[in-house]
Amino acid sequence: MRKIVLFGIGSSIVVEYVETALRLGYEIAGAVRNRPSTVFFGDAGRIVDIDAIASELQSYPCFCPMFTPRNRRLASGEAAALGFTFPLGLIDPTAVVASSAGVSGGSFVNAGCIVGAQTGIAEHVFVNRGTTLGHHVTIASFASLGPSVVIGGHATIGEAAQIGAGAIVLPLIRIGAGAVVGAGAVVTRDVIDGATVFGNPARVVESASRQ
Repeated sequence: MRKIVLFGIGSSIVVEYVETALRLGYEIAGAVRNRPSTVFFGDAGRIVDIDAIASELQSYPCFCPMFTPRNRRLASGEAAALGFTFPLGLIDPTAVVASSAGVSGGSFVNAGCIVGAQTGIAEHVFVNRGTTLGHHVTIASFASLGPSVVIGGHATIGEAAQIGAGAIVLPLIRIGAGAVVGAGAVVTRDVIDGATVFGNPARVVESASRQ
């Protein structure tokens, strides 16, 4: 059986990675607790504290199961410093991914997603349940998309941007690096780096950098 490692299990979103791994036939070789906090991984026998990692675990593909871009960036940096690598994307078997699309290492595409032709998903991206990505979409590293997001064709999602549940980004729109799009927003114009937008049509409510 193929094996993977989860690094950072203090977010409740870890259960989604577990379900996808099970559907793909992956065994979770270890779940690393990198902070002294509540964990959301159910198999206590596979939980490993960060100061007790066996070298064998470093040979398996690693994923950092958390939604917030900043937390995922920090965790992936910690994991890399310990010798973990991110050679694979974790794509749920119920997702429909075009043959010409690409999903880079450390990224997660959850159940029921659709990824259009010529779309590129960079490293350590999180795409939650039922999200639809149009053709020729570009999603930069560490971006996070909530459930049932719709991204139109030729749109660009910047590094570490965060898109809330049910938001719609129209075709050709650019969401800047570190920007936040609120749940249910309809984005009809470009969003600058670090801005937070809400509403229909989406309007800027904050412009401080989130990176």
